[in-house]
Amino acid sequence: MIRALIPTLLLLTTPALAEPTPPQKHPGCFVLLDLKTGELKRNDAKRCEKRTAPASTFKVPHALIALETGVVKDPAAMRKWDGQKRSISDWNRDHSLESAIRYSALWFFQGTAKEIGRERMKDWLHRFNYGNEDISGELTAFWLEKPLRISPEEQVRFLAKLYRNELPVSEGTRETVKRMLEYTPKTVTERTKRMAGPWSTGAVVSGKTGSTHTKEDGDVSWLVGHVRSPKGEYVFASLVTGEHHEGPVALHAAADELQRLGVLEEQDHPY
Repeated sequence: MIRALIPTLLLLTTPALAEPTPPQKHPGCFVLLDLKTGELKRNDAKRCEKRTAPASTFKVPHALIALETGVVKDPAAMRKWDGQKRSISDWNRDHSLESAIRYSALWFFQGTAKEIGRERMKDWLHRFNYGNEDISGELTAFWLEKPLRISPEEQVRFLAKLYRNELPVSEGTRETVKRMLEYTPKTVTERTKRMAGPWSTGAVVSGKTGSTHTKEDGDVSWLVGHVRSPKGEYVFASLVTGEHHEGPVALHAAADELQRLGVLEEQDHPY
């Protein structure tokens, strides 16, 4: 009788294996474009058409312009830190274009904006058809709050041109920026490490985060990027707005949504 009860007791006392947590519904706007088929998916058409400040996602066109104008000739060449201490410790040192994109070092791009100048910057944004193309006001801050505005759908259209090799820039410039945007175990930071995988299909994710605060939208959190895998090639934009967002909210929301849509799959870990 005791032997017969043992299997039942084991079932009652052994904890059940935890079910995988399903991806959360995206809390803002998410747009995905299949570069092969042209299929566009979005979770909220109205939200995804609304423009807001690009914040540091503007470093993608900014880097293209800096290279194309010759303001930056070598993406690995270091520029001296101006010595002004800022709240983000990773900014308080010398940076190259490569590291300034990785750590989103604002002072580096404020310097290149001055060197590019208003006329050349405006001309290149017009060539790129980037958002509302408005760079009036402060030359070192127009992408942070106002007046430059871009929608998630427009971000995706811009990235599609970059990854389809349709932007009016040289091959060297284009490929350099693409390479700098890749998330790999060696290039991710603490904030972006989730995007390095490893993904089960061997997918490679590229992207640029952005965050700011505007009177109209409150906290603004972006991730725009690209996925290359045996399943296909995609560009995407993730935007979350509201109040009191901490950390890379749009990045984590994008990772969940890309998995929910089957674009990314996490590797199974043996136990």
